[in-house]
Amino acid sequence: MLGLILKSDRFKWSFLFSLWIFHGIIALWQYLPSMDSIVFFLTSSISHLVMFLALVFWLILNIALVTYMFKGNLERILWKICFGRSKVRDGIVVLALLILFVATCVWMLLGLSDITPDSQIDNYIRIVLPLLQLVTFWSFEIIALVLIVEIKSREEDLKLNPKWVIKLLVVLVFLGAIAVVIFSTGLGIVPSYDKGDWSRGVPAVPLFEWHIFLALAFSVIVVLLELNVKFFDYMYIDQVMALIIWLLTLFVWLGQPIVPNASALEPWPPNFEVYPFTDAQTYDQYAQSALVGDGFDESIPPRSLYISFLAIGHVLVGQDFEAMILFQSIFFSFFPVLLYLLVRQLFGRPIGAAVALLAILRDFTSNLVSPFTGNLSYSKIFMSEIPTAMLLILFMLLALRWIRNGFPLFLGFLMGGVLGLAMLIRTQASVALPVVVIFGFLKLPRKIKPLVCSVLVMILAITLTASPWLWRNWLLTGKVIFDSPEFQMSNIALRYGRLNGVENDIVQLSEESLSDYNARLNVMATDAILANPQRAVWGVVNTYLNHGVNNILLFPLRYELVSLKEFWMPENAFWEWWDGKPNSVQSIILVFYVFIFGLGVSVAWHRNGMLGLLPLALNLAYNLWTSLALLSGQRFMVAMDWSVYIYYMIGIFYLVGGFSMMLTQGRLIVPVWVRKNPFRSTLESDNNPLIPLHRYLLAGAMFLFLGALPPLVEKGFPILYPPLSEAKVLAELQESPALLNADVSSACVRKLAQGNSIVVTQGRALYPRFYEAGEGEKITDAAGYKAVNESRLVFEIVGQENGRVVFPLRDYPDFFPHASDVTLIYGQNKTPWFVLAEKDDDEWFYISSFFDRSLCE
Repeated sequence: MLGLILKSDRFKWSFLFSLWIFHGIIALWQYLPSMDSIVFFLTSSISHLVMFLALVFWLILNIALVTYMFKGNLERILWKICFGRSKVRDGIVVLALLILFVATCVWMLLGLSDITPDSQIDNYIRIVLPLLQLVTFWSFEIIALVLIVEIKSREEDLKLNPKWVIKLLVVLVFLGAIAVVIFSTGLGIVPSYDKGDWSRGVPAVPLFEWHIFLALAFSVIVVLLELNVKFFDYMYIDQVMALIIWLLTLFVWLGQPIVPNASALEPWPPNFEVYPFTDAQTYDQYAQSALVGDGFDESIPPRSLYISFLAIGHVLVGQDFEAMILFQSIFFSFFPVLLYLLVRQLFGRPIGAAVALLAILRDFTSNLVSPFTGNLSYSKIFMSEIPTAMLLILFMLLALRWIRNGFPLFLGFLMGGVLGLAMLIRTQASVALPVVVIFGFLKLPRKIKPLVCSVLVMILAITLTASPWLWRNWLLTGKVIFDSPEFQMSNIALRYGRLNGVENDIVQLSEESLSDYNARLNVMATDAILANPQRAVWGVVNTYLNHGVNNILLFPLRYELVSLKEFWMPENAFWEWWDGKPNSVQSIILVFYVFIFGLGVSVAWHRNGMLGLLPLALNLAYNLWTSLALLSGQRFMVAMDWSVYIYYMIGIFYLVGGFSMMLTQGRLIVPVWVRKNPFRSTLESDNNPLIPLHRYLLAGAMFLFLGALPPLVEKGFPILYPPLSEAKVLAELQESPALLNADVSSACVRKLAQGNSIVVTQGRALYPRFYEAGEGEKITDAAGYKAVNESRLVFEIVGQENGRVVFPLRDYPDFFPHASDVTLIYGQNKTPWFVLAEKDDDEWFYISSFFDRSLCE
């Protein structure tokens, strides 16, 4: 039968062996230099001699096979060995696949090392290059031969589903059209404006090659366990898996130290501690302001719920940064868990486990690469993207069940509460509501009445959750303002102005109220858009396509390679070098990435119907909202790019599953697993049980309490630094032992006070850093932190005043702990003259290097 299928005879075997002889001759010809130096060439290196002998052996072996093919029944023996015995055949296929995979990787290494002048890899690859060409052709031809035999012998079993093929073609054509637009117009690649922050979104920290291979291996292990271990039939297996993932996340994340970076500055004198910086410092400083009873400084802070989380963390674990990261990691470790639960519902445990592992490893690597890349968001810094992602995933998990159950009211109420909490961290989360409503209608168009009722209940829960914050802002400004104008509208006004080459003044005026400030920013943004609407649309489209490009670049695209170590421990942020001009090797890799992503989307669509596209739709909607603010890249991707590596892993998983069908054992495993993991787009029963009223009340009370956390935190702490008379503060200061030991006498301080030359304020000093002349932070031009030619102590203060203090100081401060109580004395023009730092029973008095001691005479 097999002979009739392939019509194999000695001439066809002879042709195959002759083809391999031809490959060997070409390889040997390329390997050997001119004839007059062959002896020197072969004796100069053992590696050269080994390669030469290997190629000669290959030629002799295939010549012998061709010779003996016409002496007996060698072709029948080979056929029985290669195709008649399943284990031998499977072994040959696996060997060929492994060789082809390794050879492909080596070819890519060669392409990368060719453009790296100081790469040492190129020298090693050049030695084995002819043999590499030979084994590449051999493995490819073996796989092609097996595929031909499989297709002819199992034509009915291997027939592709035409509906899935159509969906795959639709997805690939759509992705290809977008790629043509991007590379022909430059949209998504070119900067939106000439200068300033976020002129072009840079790709986020990608998943590295070893992340992907490890996740794929993990998914294969889960498949084998599901089919062979009875424990995986246990009713609560997913809860057990979730617990294992949570513990693994904690172990990996907490098992590495905090690596200083732009959001967690390296230790500086006097305390040599890691402190938050940039946006992370802003969030924590709002939390610190609330802790001293000063609330949010009569402003509308961004990420109000996350700020409240930080304040509660400080109450529970104190001021130590590492303790806060431990506290935060305990909660953030549920991010991979929620990913597993969501993907488990849509695509099964193996892909769910793989995606969860990718999230764990990406966060791990982000910490390692943080010193030489900027604007990250991961578990070891104070950023809001991970909690936003967690709430969105939870919302999607509920939404999936909500649609499958026919829009039950209680699930809608829970979804609304979760979405309201997500909006208190990032307002962009609100786009999830129309996305699930549209998908719900498309999935169950005849259930319009329960859909509308459930959406109304959802909106009620959102309103209930957000109402305490809206009420607080109404009392403060007299207007309904949800998010911080300082951090939202100011950036929008700035960036849309830059589209037109205008640098808008977004600084709040001293006499300007919050509502007036917000109104002025709205006018700025509106005027910038109306002045050149085509340019504004171009900017949004450019930013939106930039999101798409950065999503594809979530898989690595390297530009050079000096050593193999860079695969697991990169020494530079190669992902930030993307300029939209890939070389030939990178172009092939990009096409492969687009294919894998498209394959994952089409498989998800075919297997789960419209619900398989739900994570992708949320990604597109969320990124559209972000694009309206002309923001893209880096940490702005983290809140939603988990949806991208879901589809990447689906594509890889099903590609490996398709190759495994070439194996006898694979043909037994794959269909069994597919039948064991069906997807039910709707539940068997359309009758949703009536939920008692008290459950709504309990859930509503929980959401109301969580939504009220920001105003409760703001008002829940006593004022630690109440206004005191200057005379009383100075009297206490003059009794201080630190002043008695200082170079300035209490009589001098008394004289300055009597002359009304000083202003006294008290508060809590945060993040103290001492810089000698010429030192500073290279990543900022902020006053105090940028390098200048003076020694100074820089710290933030909350209390009777909020802001930054740049205290000129000649020598290192011996005692100035973080979160210490300080009394500041300013002189003329609010120049800091003296500061008293107190913590527990210790205190120290410092004198500014700008203080004129002649004033004491």
